[in-house]
Amino acid sequence: VFDRLCAIENVRLAKAISEVDSVRIGDMDVRTETLRLTRPPLGHRGKPQLHPLLEVTYVLKGSMDYFLDHRRVPVKRGEIFCAPPDTVHAWKSPTTPLKLFGYMLSVSPTSDRPDSPAFRLAEATATLGYRFKPTAELAGAFESLYAEVCADQPFQAEVARSYSNLILQLVFRRIAAALPARPVPREAHSADFRSRQLLLQAKAYVEANLAFGVSLADAARHLSISARHLNRVFRELEGKAVGQFIMALRMEKAKRLLREQDDLPIKAVAALCGARDASYFCRLFKAETGKTPAAYSGRRE
Repeated sequence: VFDRLCAIENVRLAKAISEVDSVRIGDMDVRTETLRLTRPPLGHRGKPQLHPLLEVTYVLKGSMDYFLDHRRVPVKRGEIFCAPPDTVHAWKSPTTPLKLFGYMLSVSPTSDRPDSPAFRLAEATATLGYRFKPTAELAGAFESLYAEVCADQPFQAEVARSYSNLILQLVFRRIAAALPARPVPREAHSADFRSRQLLLQAKAYVEANLAFGVSLADAARHLSISARHLNRVFRELEGKAVGQFIMALRMEKAKRLLREQDDLPIKAVAALCGARDASYFCRLFKAETGKTPAAYSGRRE
């Protein structure tokens, strides 16, 4: 509701990113799902969030506390907070005015490099302590984007889009820099190694897009290979088809959510696991576990 205070700015930001499908950064495809300017009320406490996106928030004004799995992360003006995908987090604003610039990003690998940041977002953000001080160039890009969307003169979407692309490039440069280098194995050029890396790449893509109802066809299209070839790789190395892997991943994620988030509605659990029909999800879950989602989590039916 409080985003209405920034309605004009957010309409402009939405226009700036609407014509961009994704941005290639190194060996990653980065898509901006949302980009918002927010001014929370004084003393506001946000509800816990859980989603499959990388969250990047720049504090334009004020300071606040983020909480990741009950860990407090204080962030002040001029700093950037990063929450990795599938991590429960919340925030609380102080009694002073606050202004935030927030990105919600989907990140997918485009190569078979095992050390790609796309495979290691949780590790990178944890190494940073879930926050970092941006370079002068990155801070300047955020401030310039803010000035563009708040300017009195006619809005130039192309200019805003350029600032946004620069921000993404610089943010991921910092994320990548937080990761220690991993040596490339000698067998990196063998067919078996390429198959194993293709498997890792496909798994990472499926995990990153699980909440969006990802399928075998989606993964194969992303990797520029045939669905038949990808299925064959999974059967040879995993002993199961891609569809079976996706279903198992959905069930494991559902179990974890039901165990750790007992106040999360069953419909929300289903959506986060990529099931659009909650009733169908409940039937699948019971077939897998012998219990309904409510019974599994110890809730009343």
